[in-house]
Parts: sequence; C-alpha cells; structure tokens
Amino acid sequence: MSKIKILVTGASGLVGSRFVELAKNYQFCTPEFPKFDITDEKSVKNIISEFNPEWIINFAAFTDVNAAESQMGDENGSVWKINVEGTNNLVKAFPSKKIIQISTDMVFPGNEATPGPYAENDKTPDVKDYLTWYGWTKNRAEKIILNHGGSILRIIYPVRAHYDTKLDYLRGPLKKFSEGTIYPLFNDQQVCIAFIDQIAETIQRIIDTDNSGIFHCSSDTTTPYELISYAVDKLGGDASTIKQISVYEFLKTQTNKNRYPVWGGLKTVKTEEKLDLHYYTWQTIVEILIAQGLSLN
Repeated sequence: MSKIKILVTGASGLVGSRFVELAKNYQFCTPEFPKFDITDEKSVKNIISEFNPEWIINFAAFTDVNAAESQMGDENGSVWKINVEGTNNLVKAFPSKKIIQISTDMVFPGNEATPGPYAENDKTPDVKDYLTWYGWTKNRAEKIILNHGGSILRIIYPVRAHYDTKLDYLRGPLKKFSEGTIYPLFNDQQVCIAFIDQIAETIQRIIDTDNSGIFHCSSDTTTPYELISYAVDKLGGDASTIKQISVYEFLKTQTNKNRYPVWGGLKTVKTEEKLDLHYYTWQTIVEILIAQGLSLN
C-alpha cells in the first residue's frame, strides 16, 4: 500500500522537524529555501506540481513576535509576505482542501474584554485592534485557509526536549536560569504550552481520519512564573531565586500595549471529542520532557 504523500513547509523548524521525525507512515516532500520559497508563487507552483502531494502541512511562518512588531502595518514586509502571501500562494497552487495551517492563539486579543482560553469555534476578530502584528498576519492566513476549505491547527508555545537550532518557551528560561541571567517572570499572565509530540499526533489523526475544521493542541492554563518554577524545581534547582513581575506593569513600558496577550490559551474539548485524543496537563508535559532529557544545561 502506497504511503500518503505530504508536502511539509517549514520542515526544518522547531515543530515541523519533530513531526517529520515522528510520523513514519507518510512519504514526505520537505523542500528548503532557496529552492522552495513560500513567498514566490512560481516556486510554490513548481514544487507542488513536481511532487503532487495529497496533503500540505504549512509550518512555515515568521514567528519572531518581537521582530514582527517592528513591521507593524507593513504589508510589504517579510512578516506579511511569509505569513499571509505565502499561505495564499499555497492555496492558489493546491486546489485540494487537504491543507492544514499551523496557527496560534494570538489570532485572538487575549485581553480582559474577550479573554481566553478560546474554544475552537470562537470567532476571531476582523480588525487588527488589540493584536500583535504577528497575530494579525496569522489571523489573515486563517481566513485564507478557511475560505479555501482547509483546516486550522492552533498551537501555543510549542515545547520539546531537544532542538539545537532554537530554544523554546521552556528551554530558553531554563538555560537562563542555569546561567544566572533569568529575567523576572509574569505571575499574572494566563498561558498554555503545547507538547510538540502531541502536535504531531494531532496532525496524524487529522490526516488518518480525513478530518477537517479548526483544531487546538495545548495544555491547561498556567502562568510563566508557575510553569518555569515548577520545571526548575523538578530539575533540582532552587526556584525561590526566580523573581516575579506583573504583565500589566510590563505592558506600561511597551509601545504596543497589546504586545503580550494577558488572557491567552486554547481549549481542546471539541478537538479531543472529534479526534478521540486527550491532551496532557502542563505539569505532565514538563515531566515527560524531563524523562526525554530536558535539563537545566
């Protein structure tokens, strides 16, 4: 029996590389830049025509939220070109609805007026007010995919035990803790994390059941201070040395007062029912990652 052919964009990234590593039952096409440039319509058409995939998983994105803020409002900038125009190039070249867009909870404001955690069927805003520029570009990309009939998988702060190229939401602070340079952590910001191994499992379940719609992969909510302190303690460090700060006080110092969603997070109830999955708590994710080799070094 022939394997399902899947084009994976961003296959060398933090999340995409782990998906390719874990999902052994598919035939992958994982083109890299500069041969494959998602912002180049001709390049996208050529790769899709050459490989003729049955599914596309779009991990490719400009994900540096801080850097994205410097391009606020610029539709000629790399953030817009990659996140929005790149997504549009994919759907223009791929008539099938079997495309999964990896998205984020930052398509929602995460403020007190419309707080998370958000359900799969919660309506995303149609204006960029109260969003980061990164969040707005991912919001627009979602619209493109849904208008095409494709699917959305929203994730938040993806984490894994090992990945040399980039530190994630856990390994970054843990490294700084071990170096004695950890910054004060928000004690009143609501966040979730997403275990990348479970992201990979979710994508496989969508494909294998030929499902479609909007899906979420995340843990339950916590705060950055609670999360990192728990991990440090579990790894034998002294979390009492970590300082706390209010996200509200920090946002007063920022040009964009919406730089950090205060009340973020994703609910997974509908996804779990639809795909027959169960997502781990954030404590369990930390413990599994430690068993996989997560450390303070």
